Parts: sequence; structure tokens; C-alpha cells
Amino acid sequence: MAPSGSRLALRHGVFALSLALATLLWALLHFAAGGTLARLEERSGDLVWRLAADHRDERRLIVVDIDERSLRELGPWPWPRATQARLIDQLAAQGVRQQIFDIVFTDPRPDDEALVRAVRQHRPVLAQVFALEQGGQPRVGQLAGALEWPSCPAPFGPAAGFLANFGALAPQDAGHITPRVASDGFVRHQPAVICFEGRSYPALAIAALMRAGAEDGMKLERGSSLFDPPWALSAPGIASGPVPLNARGDLRVSWRLHPDSFISVSAADVLAGRVPAGLLEQAWVLVGSSAFGLNDAIATPFGGAGTGLQAHAQLITALIDARTPYTPRGEPLAKAIAAALGALLLFLLSRRGARFGLVLLPLAAGAWAVLLWAGHALALGRGAIWLGWVDPALLVLVMGSAMGTLQHARSRIDRDRLYAHLSSYLPAPVAAALALQPPSSAIKASTNLVSVLFADIRNFSAYCEARPPEEAAAVLHAFFSTATRVVEAHGGVVEAFQGDAILAVWNGEPMSGDAGQARARSGNAHARSALRAAIDLQAAIQGVLPDPAPAGLEPLALGIGVESGPAMAGSFGLASRRTHMVMGRTVSIASRLVDMSAELAHPILVGEGLAAQVGAAGLQSMGTFLLEGLRVPHHIYAYPLQPAQFAAQHPRCKAWPSGDRARPARAGLGRPRTALRPSR
Repeated sequence: MAPSGSRLALRHGVFALSLALATLLWALLHFAAGGTLARLEERSGDLVWRLAADHRDERRLIVVDIDERSLRELGPWPWPRATQARLIDQLAAQGVRQQIFDIVFTDPRPDDEALVRAVRQHRPVLAQVFALEQGGQPRVGQLAGALEWPSCPAPFGPAAGFLANFGALAPQDAGHITPRVASDGFVRHQPAVICFEGRSYPALAIAALMRAGAEDGMKLERGSSLFDPPWALSAPGIASGPVPLNARGDLRVSWRLHPDSFISVSAADVLAGRVPAGLLEQAWVLVGSSAFGLNDAIATPFGGAGTGLQAHAQLITALIDARTPYTPRGEPLAKAIAAALGALLLFLLSRRGARFGLVLLPLAAGAWAVLLWAGHALALGRGAIWLGWVDPALLVLVMGSAMGTLQHARSRIDRDRLYAHLSSYLPAPVAAALALQPPSSAIKASTNLVSVLFADIRNFSAYCEARPPEEAAAVLHAFFSTATRVVEAHGGVVEAFQGDAILAVWNGEPMSGDAGQARARSGNAHARSALRAAIDLQAAIQGVLPDPAPAGLEPLALGIGVESGPAMAGSFGLASRRTHMVMGRTVSIASRLVDMSAELAHPILVGEGLAAQVGAAGLQSMGTFLLEGLRVPHHIYAYPLQPAQFAAQHPRCKAWPSGDRARPARAGLGRPRTALRPSR
């Protein structure tokens, strides 16, 4: 069955409210914890690098390491200039294609001539360092390797100072090794170009790429399509293509190669000629230091204490392979689409019903977040494209939680409304049990000692025939309402409305534990409550039924029968159509007592079971009768109300004449039934 318009409107309202709440909370989280979210996204990228790292040997770039063994064999750093020059010469003799030094020669010395000669002869790419946010303005050495740009373009930031090679060395090819250290200590970005006094200085990896392509110029371009990076550096001589940069002008470090994949050769072995033949031939060589005494340690995804030359090795190999990760210009649109698809998924799931919304929707949102991270990992590992996933995942997670909570609240409201409706048609304990149980075709019933009150309006059928339906319905509604209030005030439960009669039960639902023990100790309390309810109902109804009766009709009056004894209460029928009822000899006797109230001219008749519970004192014995449909005679008692006594207790009530067999003069109880006779 299709949902109604109101339910569709409610569902759409829940979705819209969830989206609004999720967007608001997402904005608040970004405002209060934006740095934490950014670190979470970066840490997720670190995890991708660790899980997908390539362990194959990298032979195009060899690391020459000034390690602890080199310091033991050749002495503490800095070595003599002749030793440093000999290292450059030895590398050239091994057939190295390009030498890249992660070392800055800042101090001039008397023996600089050998080093200057080696640098000018073999043209290695030397390093220099800029001061960015560190404070202070050092100016040591002489800067070199500036790009042929008339000014420093917009995305690149200025430096406050530098540490460069001494002036006599002044290499033609130089690049900076300035990292951009994140707040958690990791190196994930490096400025591609740094400006100082109007000139632009490339990073060491870019300088090495330019040196390999014999390229003197570099062009900065802005991305044009959604798939392009925000900025790119390009030159005709660079075979690997444009170098992608982010909006800040930084290179993102690609940690796709595991540190173990780089072949490392000790500088001592190079100087001693112990390098395997052909290992360095036509290779690029990165000279740096892993000796802890040289203070070149950084945090990497593979460990908390890596060496700075690892970052430069990753940058250089990524540039060679055109695998530098970048964020495309269309990333905000991709995030919006991912968030919209997640919201659509939640909306479609919400249409399946609210029963499992509290669990299903947050789980679906969590699964969508995992899927976004998997897409981020796939794009980064396969295509070197950095797509942010935390923002859309967070929005969908918050939305899923909000929708689940609202769906659960709506489900609770629907259940409470359903229970309220059920409890208006069924006894409240039965409605509460049914609200929590699945449909069943089994008999679910139990036997208990109960007190039953049966009340019926006399002459109501004739009244309905003679009067308009609206008037009869009003009388019946007033009777049912009055009877329900009286019964519930005395602790009973209206079990059923049967035409113009009601059936009320006390002690009808089985109870266990402390409540059951307390009720067992109460003894005949439910019988006394049923009898008091009968007396009060007879009094209350006198102001409800029409008085006097319409012309030509006998007056309406109420006959009541009460009895105590065992009865079975429960649900019967198929799962598709069931009924709840109380049945047994006790109920049959109470019903027959109502019929007998017309014959015996007493408005309240009491069965022998209830009389035994409350005591026969105060009740008037009417004799033993064989009730219709039963085989065993039954002793009947009446609750006597003399006319004067009844009028004094209940001024608004009509008096019933007393007498064993007298027919009431005005009660309108109908013709005596000869089938009901005293037992002999």
C-alpha cells in the first residue's frame, strides 16, 4: 500500500531536518576542530602510503649516505674539502648521470679550491635552505639557481632569510631543501618555489629535473579544467610533463616507495672504491646523511624518525615518473557529489521504514564513509590524485546519526500512538503486550481467579428503533464513558463493549514476581472492588440515561451481574484477525445474572462465588436457580437497596422496589422469562 501524503510529507520533513542539522553540526565541527579534521585526512593518506608502498628496488636513484660508518672511517663531519671533492670525483668516475646533494656548504675554508673545482667540473645540484616561519633573518652564503622570472608569482610565499653555499662555490645549479612541517611533525609538502627579494628559487627536486633536461626556464601555468591541478610548472625540456602544485604552490610528497626500496651506499664505500660495478652507472645519486649527529631527522608515514633525504628521494622519483600527487580543481565539486550521493542513499533507506532506522541509517552512513576512504585510497595509489574524503564522510555520518535518531523518535511516537489506539479498544496490559510482539496464530491465554461485572441497558433495542441513530449513539457513548470511568476508578479493566452492554474484569491478567505475590495476599480485594463498582455504576448511570423516557417507550434502566471465579483470558484466532476475550463459567454466570435482574426486580445481582469472597452479610439471598445454558444450579444474591436508603445514598437515582419476585413498576426490565426458574 502506498504511503499517504501526510506520511510522505513527514518523511521528507525528517530528511530535510536531518540535512539541516547535519550541515549545521558539520559547520560547527569545522569551526571548532578544523585542524583536527585536516590532520585526520592527512593521517588517512599516511595509512594509504604504508599499506600500498612499493617494495621493488629503485635503481634510477641511488642514495649515497654519509652514515655512522662513514663518520667512523673518515672522521667527524665536516670532512676536509679535498675529501668532499674526492667524493664528487669518485661519483663522476662511476658513471653517475647526475649528482644531487642534500648538503649545504656554508662556511668558506682555506682548502676550498679542490671543492670549487669539482663542483664547476661536474655541476652537481647543491642545496640551500630558506627561513620561512622560523623567525629571525639569517643571511649566510650566496643564493644561486634563481629562475628567470621577472618577479615572484602569486602562489609562492616569501622567505625571511637563508643558508646558502659560500660565495666562491656559488653553484650554477641549486635548489632549496626547505620542508613545510605539519603540526604533527610530518613532512607532507614542500614549497615548489620560494621567493626572496623578488627572485624565485626552485626546490631541490625541481632543480634536479631542470638540470637533467638542460632546461634553463620554467613556466608557471594555472589549471583550466576541473581535472587539472590549481597550478603547474612546465618546461619543454622536461619529458615527464608539468609538475602539479596545490593552491599554495607546494609539492605534495609522494611516499609511494617504501624506504627499503631505495638502494643506499655508504659514502665510505664510494671513497674506498667498494661499490659494486655498474651500480651507479647512468643513475641519479642523492648524497645526504642518516647519521643522527647531523640533525637531519623528520617524521614520515613509515616511522617517527626518518631522514630528510628520504623526502627528497620521494620527490625526485615522483617527478621522474610524473607521479606527484595533486588535488584537482574540481575537488570541492567531487566532495559535494559524494555528500549528495550519501544523502540520497540515506533517503532511500529511510523509505524502507523507521523500525531499524536508529541502527541501519548510522551503519549505512559509516559504510559510505568507508567507501569514500577506499575511493580516496584508490585514487591516491593508482592515479596520484588526492581527493579529500573527510568532509563528505563527516556530513553523511552526522546526517545518518540525525536521521536515525529522528526516525527512532518518529517510530516511538508512532508506536505510542498505536498503543494509545490499541489501549482504547483493548485492555491496556493487552495492548502493551501486543505492541511489542509479532503477529501469531497461536492461542495465548491463561486462567486466573477473577471478578467479573456484566452490565446491560434494558429496552435499548426498542429505543434505537424509535429514536434517531445519532441520539442512540449519544446515549451509548455516555454509558460507555461513564462505565469506563467507574470501573477504572475501582481498579478494574473494561474487557469488552458488547452492543449495549459492557464486560469488566478484575484480576484478569496473570502476574508474577512481587506484584503477583502482593495481589495474592490481597485475597478478596478484587471481589469487593467489583461489587463497589457495580453499586457506583448503578448510581452514576441514573444521570446518564434519558429520564423520563420518550413517549411510547419503556424507561431505560441498567441491570448488573457480578461474580468471582476462574476464567480464561487471552487472544484467539488467526494472525490476520484475532480477538481478545475473557471466557468461562464465571463470565457466563455474570451474563445470566444480568438477565435475571429483570425477573427478580433487583438492579444488582451477585453470584455465589463473589458472595463467598465478600461474605453473605449485607447481601439478600434470592434462592437457587438453574440459569439458562448451565447444568448446575447457582445461588443468587441481590445487593438490597431500599427505596429510602437508595434515595438517601444516591439522591439522583430512581428507587427499585424490593421483593423476591415482584416485577418493578417503572424499571422497564421487560417480561419475566419462564425459562429461568428456582431449582427444586
